[in-house]
Amino acid sequence: MNKLMLPAAALLLAAAGTGYAGLAHADGQGSSLRAEAKAQDLERREALARQARERAAYPEYFARAYERYDTLPRGVLEAIAFAETNWTHAQPDPHEKSGHRHMPASYGVMGLYRGEGFANQVAEGAKLLGVSERLVMSDPETNILAAAALLARAAKQDGHQVRADGGVEAMAGALARYAGYGPGDGNIQGFARQSFAYEVLQTLSRGVEADGVRIPAMPVEMARAFPRERLALLGAPALRMDHGADTVTAIDEAAAAPAPLAAAPRAVAKAGDVGRAALDFGEAIWNPAHSSNYSTAGNGRSAVIMHTIEGSYAGGISWFQNPAANVSAHYVVRRSDGQITQMVREHHQAWHAAYHNHYTIGIEHDGRAGDAGNWTSAMVNASARLTRSICARQPVNCASAWKGPGYDYWHVVPDSVRIKGHGMLTSNQNRYDPGRYFPWANFYTLINGGSPPPATAPTYWVDTHAAAPGFPSPTSTAQSGTLNRGTHYVYCKAWGREIRSGTAFNRWWLKTDLDVGPAGQYVSAYYLSRWGNDEARDNDGYDIPRCDLLPYGKIGEKYYAMGGVRSHLGVPELAEAAAQLGGRFQQFRNGMILWHADTGAFAVHGRILDRYRATGSETRWGFALMDELDAAVSPVSGQRGRFQYFEDGLFLWTAATGAHPVHGAILAHFENNGREAALGYPKAAEQAHGSNGRKQSFERKTLYWTPERGVWAE
Repeated sequence: MNKLMLPAAALLLAAAGTGYAGLAHADGQGSSLRAEAKAQDLERREALARQARERAAYPEYFARAYERYDTLPRGVLEAIAFAETNWTHAQPDPHEKSGHRHMPASYGVMGLYRGEGFANQVAEGAKLLGVSERLVMSDPETNILAAAALLARAAKQDGHQVRADGGVEAMAGALARYAGYGPGDGNIQGFARQSFAYEVLQTLSRGVEADGVRIPAMPVEMARAFPRERLALLGAPALRMDHGADTVTAIDEAAAAPAPLAAAPRAVAKAGDVGRAALDFGEAIWNPAHSSNYSTAGNGRSAVIMHTIEGSYAGGISWFQNPAANVSAHYVVRRSDGQITQMVREHHQAWHAAYHNHYTIGIEHDGRAGDAGNWTSAMVNASARLTRSICARQPVNCASAWKGPGYDYWHVVPDSVRIKGHGMLTSNQNRYDPGRYFPWANFYTLINGGSPPPATAPTYWVDTHAAAPGFPSPTSTAQSGTLNRGTHYVYCKAWGREIRSGTAFNRWWLKTDLDVGPAGQYVSAYYLSRWGNDEARDNDGYDIPRCDLLPYGKIGEKYYAMGGVRSHLGVPELAEAAAQLGGRFQQFRNGMILWHADTGAFAVHGRILDRYRATGSETRWGFALMDELDAAVSPVSGQRGRFQYFEDGLFLWTAATGAHPVHGAILAHFENNGREAALGYPKAAEQAHGSNGRKQSFERKTLYWTPERGVWAE
């Protein structure tokens, strides 16, 4: 599922006004907390600027590593660093005991492990380079060289010499061997390593350009990287891990069908069962922790504790599946796209918060508490959806969440605060995660803001093959009326209890007005005359949207004006959510709609959306000013491209050149000199030129800019 990926540069400031009002009333310290949060936001911006300056040297270090290890495809080291550390030079506390960590410590830009249950990549890399372990841990360039040496060695051990020009897909086996997840070559350990390789290749396929991190996107054919059977597992929505038999199998896709946010709790599965009934949050992937890392004792489930894994998403999942770890969490959330993996059932005790395990649900987040750029909107929004769902299903009050500042030290808050950080608990003196930069005020708004009533939505016509009993809700068993056989309109669908007859079954329910009985009731999609099990489409074959995701407000107006589910956007996949800078967005199957009061609502999709996300989204480019339209025919390729203006730039695309932004003085020159019809389409993003200039290559010319000369073409 695609999700909006946004750097979180203004999350605290965006909600500071409403985020602290209740706390000021509760403890009289609202003004000081607001001031502290604003000061922290300024500090965070300064930290991001420092990170960007530190990262400025890394591309040269990567280039030197490729020169020394010239069989490695360019880009793969940068993608490993992004997946492992977000291009931060990780330096764990040397005085912290390994047993207090969520997973083995990792070091440097590349996040190299030093034993503690995983491989000792630091020692192995130091030996390959002929340098000290201390230098590998402390010096960024040496750290990158050590990772390159380890990866090159892994490529040789993989059975062949990878050529730098042979396609990055050939590195999948070497990446899996490099991952460092400790000994053992069984199916489960092998799957963990291949998950790491999959994440690195996915990063390369998407590309990244934000806050000093630059990883050009490249085409990656996953079918060439992994065997067909393994690729199906890597992309599966849910997995069955049998540690006794050492097997990994996919669970049927129907097992992971999404449930409404406030759905009633599902039937409790037996301890050994895995499948749909073993999932507490429908959006999550089920990938269970090893049974020795959690307890099946009852969990009171009255509080939610937020963590950072202090490592990577794939590494954390692998560690929780290591029988020697003695640690786990209920959920892990990925930084890049907000993917959620559930590893322990909520009614069981995960081992994540010492003496507080018996009543808490633990949510681990990809990355590190000390990284100012860790909290992408994708991850924050996903965590908020998960927390809202927990509040709806368990005895947790979302209004009791912490809404003050974050801390970079242990800081206990009152027990009445039931959604808080690991470092806010008693008896956890060695922890401060999720750290100073977690956007508590905005998070509070996300989990408590609710949604306005849906806008007037269209109806969908369906045929029923028999009279269908109506019920007040998808989970109710008290019949409220009847929908007669025939053609009817419905409003939306919701997930509920199963209706089955023989091999025919359906768990979708359709909201409609009954022929006999009240309006706004639910009938089972089992009674539809066409389609199959667990399907709910209208008579024209279009998916009926979920009731809890119906667009509303200005985004709803735009969506329905485009044709709703019949438009190129397809059905909604996420509820409307807060974007950066005071805007709103909603994700659909094939794109999204962005809205801001200053610009209005416009759809963004396809390759332009991919590039927009990869280069900073609205915090870099602002909001869309128009829908995507046809551009001129390329004077070089003869292809007609597409273009879309945003507040701070123009995005252009053709199949030959890809999608790239044009902005600033170069954009002004581009527009004043015939745009793409004369100069062709951009072939890459703007780049540095000389000591203080910029340049950008187009199909027919390269445009240069310096403060002294302005813009000229060559």
